[in-house]
Parts: sequence; structure tokens; C-alpha cells
Amino acid sequence: MEHRYRVFFVCTGGIFTTAFDASSSIVALPTIALQFGTDLPTAQWVVIGNSLAIAALLVPMGRLSDLVGRKRIYVVGCMLFAAGSVLASLADAVYGLIGSRIIVGLGSAMTQATAMAILVRNFDVTERARLLGFQLGGVGLGAILGPAIGGLIVGTIGWRMLYALTAIAMLGIGVASQRILRPRSVHPESAEPGFDIAGAVLFSSLLVAGLLTLTLGPRLGWTQPLTLFGTALFAALLVAFIVVERRHPVPMLDFKLFRRGDFALGALAAVVVFMGVSATRFLAPFFFQGVKGFDPAGVGLLMMPAAIVIAIGGPLIGRFADGFGVRRSANIGFFVVMVALATFALVEADSPTWLVVVALMVSALGVAAFSAPNAAAIMNSVDQGDHGVASGFVNLCRNTGNTIGIAFGTAMVALTMSRAGFPPTLDAVDAALGQGVLFAFTRGINTAAIALIAICTVVLGILIVWTTLTRTRREP
Repeated sequence: MEHRYRVFFVCTGGIFTTAFDASSSIVALPTIALQFGTDLPTAQWVVIGNSLAIAALLVPMGRLSDLVGRKRIYVVGCMLFAAGSVLASLADAVYGLIGSRIIVGLGSAMTQATAMAILVRNFDVTERARLLGFQLGGVGLGAILGPAIGGLIVGTIGWRMLYALTAIAMLGIGVASQRILRPRSVHPESAEPGFDIAGAVLFSSLLVAGLLTLTLGPRLGWTQPLTLFGTALFAALLVAFIVVERRHPVPMLDFKLFRRGDFALGALAAVVVFMGVSATRFLAPFFFQGVKGFDPAGVGLLMMPAAIVIAIGGPLIGRFADGFGVRRSANIGFFVVMVALATFALVEADSPTWLVVVALMVSALGVAAFSAPNAAAIMNSVDQGDHGVASGFVNLCRNTGNTIGIAFGTAMVALTMSRAGFPPTLDAVDAALGQGVLFAFTRGINTAAIALIAICTVVLGILIVWTTLTRTRREP
């Protein structure tokens, strides 16, 4: 086997394992809460802590890999992931488990931030969309198999064995990566000064403050003192980060990158697309369970076709994008996501279940058509010495869009339900409470979808104009 394909397998294997770990952990939460005698909101920090660690460290780890070598960061990330999973399997208290999962998040951030950069370095520019499409397929496959296999493992041999098995898998990937990946010389432009520690700390802190506020805001209330404090802290840290980065000789996140249209507009598009997809994907299970009366197992089966579309569509569409043009392919995927949002804007309480399933599948098709070409466009727009920070930023845009989308969708539904005289919480979505609450809930989905379509229309319009202008400039 060619060396570059061996590189592909170890990098995609790491990404698959992190996706499998994240999706399977959600299934294990009720069992974990029961075993430790704690409530589900506390047990949810097993997932939240892991997600926050990943989001906060993606860009700093990507930048560090540009300085010290991507192989080193990737291999160390695999080992930290394995060590954290071992500690999680041995945890004797819920807070020890949460701490272990944060270590796993650190390892996941290191692998996710570098895998894309390593792959891009080993393949030609004309193959990158196809390559990143296969990587997206690995993520989709992990999301499909995680709940299914994870639920089977938790139900038979326990959640501890689930984490032990992921530790063994990532340990094997780490050992293989050490043997297969070749060390690369550090890019001369990124090798001069040391790592921007102050920028990394501020960036991670502002992301944690912002994502925590977005996560807890719908639950606590947006006007509560703690939520307002989180918003103010995020704003203050953002200002401090901008000041520090503008003064540093080689900042962790060079703002000059945003002067490049493909980088800045690609990042904006990623946030908006995943915002729309995650909002509807988060609300769909409440429609299936609260409005249509499906049990959790049935809801899982209804959500699976969308994940299958991503797993299959990513590699196929990536191959097409390399020949058609990555930016144009990404714009088409963006439009397909808007078609799915238009369907959600028309959903009613008496709409058939298959309509929402199809809408989720169309949304997944749009993500498959958008993600790999958009990531390739962003990576192609930066120098080789910035591939690590760009790779981390691509994943950060996805995670941030997902978080904002969930908070936005929840807020729109809660506001609509409150105005209709019902409790402003998704827990109130129950057919036993009457058709009025179901009508208010679906109206909330419609409102969220319409608002997201308006945002997407503006951003897609900018992207189309940019694509047309850049293509015109390149023509003789």
C-alpha cells in the first residue's frame, strides 16, 4: 500500500474513534447517572466537559502542531485520549469520570486539529476534496455506529468496558501513527518565535465562557445574572484576545488570514451551515417523541438515515468536487441545506413522520456536499505553515455552529411556546398536554427555520458573488 494511503487510514481511524466516542457516550449517560447515584444534569457534564475541552483547544493545538510538528501532536493526542479513556473506565466517582473525559477531550482536540493538516500535506491539491470527503464519511460512520454499538456494549458488559475498548483502539492508532507518519520540517515562517501562550489561554477561556453561556442560557434564562455575567466575561476576554494577538509577533491566530476571502467566507459559511443543521437536528427528536409518540429506540432509528447519508455521500461528493470546483460545490451544498430548512419551515403537528425524516436526510446531503469542499477551500487558501491552525479552525467552526444552532433553535421554540401560554421548555412537548402545546412547538420550529433561512440567504448571496468575482479574475 502506498504510504499516503496508510497515512489516510491512521488519520481517518483517529477521527472515526473520536466521533464514535462522542456519540456512544451520550447513550451511556442514563446508566452512568444511575450507577453513581446522581441526576442526569450532573451526568451530562461527562459529555459537556469533553465537548468544551475539544472546542477550546482545537485552534491552540493546531497552532502548536505548526510549530513543533504535526506527527508529534497527533501521536501525543492519541496517547492522551487512550490514557483518559482508561481513567474513565476506572473512575469511582462521577466527578473523577468528568475529569477523565476532559483529558479525553484534550486528546481529541490534538488529533482533530492535526489529522486534516496531515492528510492535506500528503495528497495533491486536486485530490483534497475527495480525501476530506472520505474523512467526513469516517465521522458519519462513527456517529452511526456509536449509539448502536455503544448501546449494545453498555447494555451487556457495561459502560466501563465501552471506554476501555476505545482506549485500546486509540492506543493502537497511536502506535501505528508513530510508525507510519513521517516527521516534517517546521515551516520557516512559523518557526521563529515561541508559542503564543497568552493568546492560547485567552482564546480557550473566551470559548469556554461563550460556549458555556450558550449551553446554559436556554436552561437558566437569558436574563438571569449568571447568563449575563457569562456574556460580559466572553466580551471582555474577546477584547483582550484581539489586543494581545495584534501585538504578538507571531500570534496563535493570525488575523491576516481573515483578509483571504476563501478563509474568512469559508469559516463564516461553516458556522452558518452547521448552525442551521444542528438546530433542526436537535429539535427533530422532540418532534418524533413528543409529537408523534415514538420511544427513544424508535427515535434513534428515525435519525439514522441522515447519518447514513453523510457516511456515504461525503466520499462520493468529495470526488465530484475536485473536478467541479471546491467553492462552487460548497455553495451547492449550502443551498441544499436551505432546501431542508424550507421543509422545516412548513412542518406542522399533523405532518407525516416521513417528511421530517426526509428533511433530515436532505440536510445531511447538504452537509456532505458542503463540508469537504469548504474545508478544502479553506486549507487551500493558507500557506503550508498554517495548515495546523487552519485545520483546528475548520473543526472549531463546525463545533461553534453546532452549539449556536442548538441554543438558537431552543430559544426560538421556547419563546414561541411562552407567547402561546405554555411553559418555555422542551420538556413540555407532550401530546398528553393537548394539541395546543404541539401546535406552539411546531410553530417554534417554523420560526427558527425561517430565521435561519434569512441568515443563510445573506451569507450564500455573499459567497456566490465572491465565487463569481474570483472566477472572473482568474479567467484570461
